[in-house]
Amino acid sequence: MMMMMTYSMVPVRVFVDLCNSTKGICLTGPPGAPGLPGLDGIPGLNGSEGIPGPKGDPGAEGRRGRRGEKGDPGDRGDMGGPGPPGEKGETSNDVIIEGPPGPAGPPGAPGPVGPPGPPGLPAPPRNRTHRVHLQPAHTSAGLLHAVPNDDTSAEKAAGRTQVVPPKKAECIVKSVTNPRNISKMESTFGAWMQDTALQDDQRIWVANHFSAHDVKEYRSIAAFQNNTSDTINVRRFFFGCGHIVHNGSIYYHIAGTFEIAKFHLQTRRLYTLAIENALYHNLTYLLHNSKTYFKVAADENGLWLVFASSVDGSIMAAQLDEKTFSVASYINTTYPRTKAGNVFIACGVLYVTDAKDSKVTYAFDLLKGKPVNMTFDLRTPSGILAMLSYYPKSRHLYVWDSSYVKVYDLHFLSDD
Repeated sequence: MMMMMTYSMVPVRVFVDLCNSTKGICLTGPPGAPGLPGLDGIPGLNGSEGIPGPKGDPGAEGRRGRRGEKGDPGDRGDMGGPGPPGEKGETSNDVIIEGPPGPAGPPGAPGPVGPPGPPGLPAPPRNRTHRVHLQPAHTSAGLLHAVPNDDTSAEKAAGRTQVVPPKKAECIVKSVTNPRNISKMESTFGAWMQDTALQDDQRIWVANHFSAHDVKEYRSIAAFQNNTSDTINVRRFFFGCGHIVHNGSIYYHIAGTFEIAKFHLQTRRLYTLAIENALYHNLTYLLHNSKTYFKVAADENGLWLVFASSVDGSIMAAQLDEKTFSVASYINTTYPRTKAGNVFIACGVLYVTDAKDSKVTYAFDLLKGKPVNMTFDLRTPSGILAMLSYYPKSRHLYVWDSSYVKVYDLHFLSDD
């Protein structure tokens, strides 16, 4: 395009054709160099990419979607075992008292004739109890023996150890008869207790369920029938149905531990005894039907403790020294705990029921250390037998059977 004076835009080709048609009037030369662009037509340069800007604020929350369909219920989990033992509380003089022996007693009075007599013996320790932890050792017979960690050995040497009286001849149970209901109880599991040693004590203690720290005390059988009771806190959680009341103290297994408690019902003092190499948790019960790890029993020979060995699972019995609350001896019956339903001890003989608690299938003389050939029927194989306890002062057998407390008559070979 060329700019005419008239500022009209004329195509160059038209102008060239016009020049060519004049036959020499205007000649067309080569095209000239391109002209400079106008100021308004200068194109800008390409800019470089800028730095990315900051992240923007999050947008508003969108609408919540519809709730999905309810899924199928999951499988029921297995029943958990007992929880771990709680933290040990601080020792209090109201619970356990430990200390050195008391001062020596005053000299003895002079004899009626001759020179004055020798000085009297030292006075016994005052307000002193033992918390004995046993250090087990194995003998060639596979039995466990205990070495107390205090001076109970010296006390035994001084003649204060309980002496086991000889067992009467043929004091072996041959049968149980005449079951009678005493009361219907609230729980399937529990222990119904009277003092196994004190003849004139008419009180009754009831531990409902197999784990708690409260025990109900009834003043008499009439108060029990009228449901008039006091509640006693025994300081620690008990476990199982193998506890008893003996000489004014209740003996029970401290839940989650391998310790036995002796709680004095009048002074409210608590003493403990550790039984090592014993099964005491993880559902490895001595008596599975009653969820019991330790069974405390009393007979004509004193106190006994029955438990299962953690070494081979056999049933063990320990004779307890009541005064020092220590183990006098251990006896291994070699009978497997898995075959036992419940146990009781009478006249130094341990009786073991079958897995259904229907009959006594095994007996072991703890004083002679050998089995006894004796079996007899006990009950119909139905329901749950939670407690089985012998009372030497009445020679009766008490049971907690399918929520009923019952009493049986025992018949011995010596009765013949």
